[in-house]
Amino acid sequence: MAFEAVSLGEAYVNLESLKILFEKMMDVDRQPTDEQLEELLRTCGKSQDEEYVSFELFARAIALLLEEHAEKITTSSQQDGAGHEYQ
Repeated sequence: MAFEAVSLGEAYVNLESLKILFEKMMDVDRQPTDEQLEELLRTCGKSQDEEYVSFELFARAIALLLEEHAEKITTSSQQDGAGHEYQ
């Protein structure tokens, strides 16, 4: 939805598009809450409570969430691997 809007020349995307994307990408238990999403967007540079954000902000939020998710997976698999080394 958001990528299609941007390809058609829109500069801003609806926050609901970001939530929908996370729902499709992640397990239910790993999806950010509304509060976590708001904090993530503020970290990326969102300054006001608006229904729309720039595509750049949208893309940054996705990248950060994917990075956090990847770090959790890496840490988890390293811990699993460490346990197997000692057996």
